[in-house]
Amino acid sequence: MRLRDLEITLESLQKLEEYSMPLEQYPTPAPIAASVLYAAEMEHKDIANRTVCDLGCGNGVLAIGAALLGARRVIGIDVQSKALKASQMNSRMLGIDDIVDWVLGDVPSLQLCCPIDTVVSNPPFGVKNRGADLRFLKTAISIADVIYSMHLSSEKNRVFLSKEIESLGATVTQLETFQFPIGRLFDHHKKTKHLVDVDLYRICVRA
Repeated sequence: MRLRDLEITLESLQKLEEYSMPLEQYPTPAPIAASVLYAAEMEHKDIANRTVCDLGCGNGVLAIGAALLGARRVIGIDVQSKALKASQMNSRMLGIDDIVDWVLGDVPSLQLCCPIDTVVSNPPFGVKNRGADLRFLKTAISIADVIYSMHLSSEKNRVFLSKEIESLGATVTQLETFQFPIGRLFDHHKKTKHLVDVDLYRICVRA
């Protein structure tokens, strides 16, 4: 599948009708999801024929994108049942139900019975729910060999997360910064679209 075709398909997915501020639900735009997944496969072969897990899957955009790029099995996990209903509907629409499992659960207390090759995740930024980003990251490192995770971009945050990742027996192998658009999702949002600088970490767990 070409990058543009993947982006168009992910754009067609049903989105959530409302988002939770306490959970810091900022949906991953289709162009970003497509670019992250496509690069993960084309540059590192981290998606096709792999077992991929999306932590905090929302409407399933990252999980479904991984399935469309040839993942052997995909698991999407979210704490909200309404998010999983949307992701289930999306996977059925695209005819990929046979390789995608949707799991209702709290990511920090997650226990999986199958080995995971790659985690893809747009976790909470940890602004409203302090430390939530790190809890997601710790879970990802505990279950997978390779992690792609998005976090607020700042020098202070990079230094902090890099030290935490090292202490957990993992290594940052790639870091890219991009602008993440956030729409007017909540009452206090004044702008139609707000651009936030986000770092994408590729992390490998040392054997």
